Amino acid sequence: MINKLKIWFRAIRPFSLTGSIIPVTVGAALGSSYTKFNLEYFTITLLAVIFLQASINLLSDHDDFINNIDTPDSYGSSGVIIENLLTVKQIKRAGLILLTLGCLIGSFLAFKKGGFILFLGITGALGGYSYTGKPLMLKYRGLGAPLVFLLFGPLMILGAFYIQTQQINITSILISIPLGLLTTAILHANDLRDIYHDQKSGIKTLSIIVGRLNSEKIYFALILSPYIIITVLALFGLIPLLSLICLITLPGALKNIRSIYMSTDSCTCLKTIDQDTAKLQAQFGAILIVSIILSYII
Repeated sequence: MINKLKIWFRAIRPFSLTGSIIPVTVGAALGSSYTKFNLEYFTITLLAVIFLQASINLLSDHDDFINNIDTPDSYGSSGVIIENLLTVKQIKRAGLILLTLGCLIGSFLAFKKGGFILFLGITGALGGYSYTGKPLMLKYRGLGAPLVFLLFGPLMILGAFYIQTQQINITSILISIPLGLLTTAILHANDLRDIYHDQKSGIKTLSIIVGRLNSEKIYFALILSPYIIITVLALFGLIPLLSLICLITLPGALKNIRSIYMSTDSCTCLKTIDQDTAKLQAQFGAILIVSIILSYII
């Protein structure tokens, strides 16, 4: 039983779940500076987006396998299907169950908070399914990165902020950009690492479309731009000056850049670059959350 749970835990790729946990928490923390923080709605919102992202991870594993994108030589998936730990049907069924649960919770939030949340929920559910699901299969058409930015940046932060405050303001929009970029960097790191294997499968990720050199430049921009944006927002007083403490994670960003810069097509040193990028996003986001909370306590 314990081993089975470990396999399922591996299948949902828990390291990537900071992609949804961080933006929702940022949105809710920012909202708490405008109104009384509602823990109940925050918890429900967090549960909905975790279910959504876990479903995306499982369904993309399923779709990547049946489309011959994931192979024993590739690194992109959780590997549970490749290693015969779980079947294709089990992964698809679990993904659809989690997607359904996320939609049900989202429907409750929409009932309580109105049409804007319903719009965001429908966009999130359809976008998540269409990441690799038919007929759109956006990841395979080079549209995975903009979709991830939309879902895990503006959509989640604005949704969490609105659920707390019943409003949207310029700060909530601007602060969603650096978080969206860092989360997109997790996906892009994965695509950059897997260029060789993805090319053999015949799909068109953004990294394949623009080429490796330009793909590296995009990655550099995705993880460095958030530091510039946060600095500008803090200096102009749109977010607390204390948020500049996020800059202490810059060495981690530079380390990732150095890893990519020193890598080659045959290099295995990028095997964990997506996990390293997720760690950077989590550290940056956690510090941002703490800085927002502390600024309204002190």
